[in-house]
Amino acid sequence: MYTNCMRIAFFTDSYLPNVDGVVTSLLGYKKELEEMGHEVFVFCPGNKKQKEENKDDKVYYFTSASFKPYPDYRVAVFPFFSAVKKVKEYNADIIHSHGIATTGLAAIQCANKLKIPAIASFHTLAPEGVHYLSKNQKIQDFFKSVAWKYLKWYYSNFKTVIIPSHYMKKILDEQGISNTLINPTGIDFSRFNKPTDPKSIRKKYNIKNNPIILHVGRIALEKRLEILINSADNVLNIYPDAKFIIVGKGPAEEHYKQLIQSKGLSKNFIFTGYVAENELPDYYSAADVFVFPSDFDTQGLVILESMSVGTPVVVKSNSAPSEFVKEGFNGYIFSDHFDLPGKIINAIKNKDKLRDNAISESKKYTIRKSSERLAEIYSSMISSP
Repeated sequence: MYTNCMRIAFFTDSYLPNVDGVVTSLLGYKKELEEMGHEVFVFCPGNKKQKEENKDDKVYYFTSASFKPYPDYRVAVFPFFSAVKKVKEYNADIIHSHGIATTGLAAIQCANKLKIPAIASFHTLAPEGVHYLSKNQKIQDFFKSVAWKYLKWYYSNFKTVIIPSHYMKKILDEQGISNTLINPTGIDFSRFNKPTDPKSIRKKYNIKNNPIILHVGRIALEKRLEILINSADNVLNIYPDAKFIIVGKGPAEEHYKQLIQSKGLSKNFIFTGYVAENELPDYYSAADVFVFPSDFDTQGLVILESMSVGTPVVVKSNSAPSEFVKEGFNGYIFSDHFDLPGKIINAIKNKDKLRDNAISESKKYTIRKSSERLAEIYSSMISSP
């Protein structure tokens, strides 16, 4: 087993200033691995300003172009030669690809050219995001088929593909991607295991003792927020003054605001926009229940974050997040928008009973445990002939 300090090259299509599950995962792994004595170098797309102002010699920004269907994301423009040069300069021991676009292809190029072991992570169900490319169903089906063929080829270039859930293993097995290893991403409890100020959130939005139903994440169509919106009326029949707080930003924000307005629910929904990381624990603890209707996510770190402060969660059945929820123990699992209101109401009524279970269940998934497992995988690959 390789026990020395490892020099690890992360390749990713998404990095700061973006804030999403992938970036949160990367930052957590980077911090823990560095505290364990390893070095982590990040290769990612960046704009001209980021390249010029970057003072971190362990972060390398590729020249990139904005991804028009989703402008917050960028695509590295022909990063291959510069990637090989920098990885050689950093003298990396192992490459870990967290992306699938050109940055991910650069990771393969570096591994092959420099004879460095490489692994990949499957973070995003990209084939389910084809609505960004076309609104036509037939064209979407075509793109989805092409996407899976590409991913099957892409991940065949790696000995091991890290996935965060059994749900994803089943999906990838069905698509012929079988070189997988499950290692759920954990959360940093130092961010959440401290006193919070839920009253500040209630005061900010003038919410007295009304129940708060919370969602945190990118506001995108694949997050299926319409399921929550379509369930609101039935929740409001029981709790007329309940507030639905939607934290985050994204390309579907106006779409969902219009849907809410068309249903006459604008006074019950609050869109906060971007919320700073240090404020999130206050939002989680202010909520009576956290609802996550997405079946797009490969894990859903936000549900662990919510549970870590004792707020129960309600998640979709047949989804990766449902693996982390035990019905009636730390939250509830719903099947459709007819089923969802009752689960939300149960979570609100039973919040105090579910609180300690939510905290204890979330403690099984720490970023330190995930990082230690990752370091073991790196070490065994470096040691292999």
